[in-house]
Amino acid sequence: MINQIKIFKANAIALELFGAFTEADALFIEQLFEKKLFEGYDHVNILIKVKDLSIIKEMKLNGFFEGELWGIKHFGKIGRCAIVSSSDILKSIVNLEGKILHLFNSALVEKYFDEINLKEALEFIAPSETTN
Repeated sequence: MINQIKIFKANAIALELFGAFTEADALFIEQLFEKKLFEGYDHVNILIKVKDLSIIKEMKLNGFFEGELWGIKHFGKIGRCAIVSSSDILKSIVNLEGKILHLFNSALVEKYFDEINLKEALEFIAPSETTN
């Protein structure tokens, strides 16, 4: 399931993933992303909050494929990407992935934040907006 954490005026989207990730969730993310692109932004900044890697066990196959297709289609349109979690494994993955993916999309800056630093992560994706 998807929960939109905060709605931004600028080119940012903040989401929390929990429970089963479905095809409908993937389509919801795509709609939010497309809306920002339609508003004229070249890149969309995104925050994804996940508890840990257990989200993978709960992911529905169609949701996984829709998410992967979306990621491939929009990869060049992602700007700042904040991953918020409490997982050391996920932290390691994000740190490595961010360095590699930046080689293929120079606008992409991926950064890991611990859950207690959610406010900082929100400021990272939308520095021009005040966060609560």
